[in-house]
Amino acid sequence: MQADVGLKKIASDLRVALGAARATTAGLSDEAVLELLADFEAIGRLASAGQVHTAGEVGVRSRPELGDGGLSRSQNFTSPVALVARVTGASARACKARLELGRRLRGAVLLGGGEGPAPFPLIAQRLEEGTLGTEAASGIVKQCIALADRGCSPDVVALAEETLVDQTILCRLTADETFRAAIHLREVLDPDGAEPRDEVLQMQRSLTIALAPDGMYRGKFALPPEQGGVWLSSIRAMQSPRVAGPRFVEGDEYTTADGRTAAQKNADTVTELIARAAGAEEMPRINGAIATVNVHMTLDDLEKGRGVGWIDGLDQPIPASTVEQLRCSSPVAATLFGDKGEVLYHGKAKRLFTAAQNRALAARDGGCVWPSCDRPPSFCETHHANEWVSDDHPPGRTDIDNGVLLCHFHHSHLHKSPWKLTMQGGVPHLIPPRWVDTEQKPIPTTRRRTIHRPAA
Repeated sequence: MQADVGLKKIASDLRVALGAARATTAGLSDEAVLELLADFEAIGRLASAGQVHTAGEVGVRSRPELGDGGLSRSQNFTSPVALVARVTGASARACKARLELGRRLRGAVLLGGGEGPAPFPLIAQRLEEGTLGTEAASGIVKQCIALADRGCSPDVVALAEETLVDQTILCRLTADETFRAAIHLREVLDPDGAEPRDEVLQMQRSLTIALAPDGMYRGKFALPPEQGGVWLSSIRAMQSPRVAGPRFVEGDEYTTADGRTAAQKNADTVTELIARAAGAEEMPRINGAIATVNVHMTLDDLEKGRGVGWIDGLDQPIPASTVEQLRCSSPVAATLFGDKGEVLYHGKAKRLFTAAQNRALAARDGGCVWPSCDRPPSFCETHHANEWVSDDHPPGRTDIDNGVLLCHFHHSHLHKSPWKLTMQGGVPHLIPPRWVDTEQKPIPTTRRRTIHRPAA
């Protein structure tokens, strides 16, 4: 009880100190603010050590062999995680981590009810001193246990514990750096363990995608190292600053110059990668055709640019603007229906631009023609400047004097925005909306450097 009273006094004093810090922080120098941050972190580490210690005690008192007499069940909780979460208000994930680390740091329960020697005494000591954080401690414990499970001697495990704890404290490593150091040391001490560990990871690989009630497709994935490397290297290559432009930080999210968050751009990049692969010559064919997306829409809606389209196999519709975008450059077989459901038109013989035409467009446009966009031709889609429903561009005509290169983002943006794109003198021009330019003067957009401008 005295310890409990002492902790309450410490908490009360800390509240006073926190209030004083909040009142004076704005007037502190940069160095003083960083020093204050470090002081609060030191206090937080000591508090976290206490959380882990007490959670470990709750875990021991709630162990399964105690049955209904265990602490958590006697308090009407199905698990110690639920009990700790209720008492602390922390998330189940955080409580589980505390219980796990607390259990790992305690010695085994002996037959007489006592406790055996602590398996990681140095980690426990540094935690109580506040010189080691709980996240770093968890990473070290995890890899030391992996070494023990692989049959490494207690001396080797103790050496790993000492090396990692000392390196973390002396080199002032972050928790992430400690995780990486622990994995590297594990491979040095147990090089033969890579194969069995990889077998476990390979069995855990997965990718699930399902339609959510809000119409979004959501899922989760788990990739072993080599597959994760393929994903990351491909995404990074397509998002290289040379082609992706600058990035800005807004809150906790990165945004790009075009306004997308990093997560949104990742989704667009993976979609673009899959679309490119689907159209590759070496891809498997179905009835002689590459992978296609079949979109159903009434002719009346398509001509008027309204309503929705329906993709085969999906329950959620897509808007008319997306249908228009897909018809420009995606391998889409569009099936058009009349008012009575009769098939009026199916597909177009020459809707997609040929490889030779795309090479000519690349030479002419130099990449995405949208102002300030620096996506190269290899990252672009071909857009029909004058849509197929217009009087001067009848169905089936796909000519280079009607084609324009746009990156996926600006292609989608054009179909949904009031901006218009036309061809004038063989050069693509953007027509801004009236709120941008009341005269709606066409803006030449090509990056080609050999166009002759008329003399002033």
